[in-house]
Amino acid sequence: MAFVVLLVGVLGFKFLSKIRYVDPKPALALGDDYFSDLRQGQVDDAFQKYTNGFLNKVGKEWRNVIAQLDGEGGTVTDFKLIGYHVVPVTLQDQSEIPCLLVRYQITRKSVSSDENLIVCPYQRGAAWAIAGHEISRKDTGQHFSAGITVTEKVIVGTN
Repeated sequence: MAFVVLLVGVLGFKFLSKIRYVDPKPALALGDDYFSDLRQGQVDDAFQKYTNGFLNKVGKEWRNVIAQLDGEGGTVTDFKLIGYHVVPVTLQDQSEIPCLLVRYQITRKSVSSDENLIVCPYQRGAAWAIAGHEISRKDTGQHFSAGITVTEKVIVGTN
């Protein structure tokens, strides 16, 4: 009996040590600030919300994507939070950090899109920063992505 209790305790500890509480408020505020900056035409301020890694690898190209969207569809006029959930991200050193996938519905003057931000803790002293961004245009079906992206898989078991 003692062995069973010990085994359950060890398994419970291993499982519970993987569970992390993530306060979504800072990440959601960052996403709202990002789209507010774009709505006000403050692209430079918006881009300060990306991680250094994102900016170094794809910053110039991503700025061109945003400029193209603004040129074709106008600037952001409205944004609505659709939802969010925690996604684990494995870093190069194999450590894992809890990030948030934050989903928005974006309206520009003549184009609307669904956009996902991957928002992670720690960057340049800020609490959170955008490490990945995906855009799906509703009018053309075009999909753009840069940085960390999430692939969702549905696993269905049958007997």
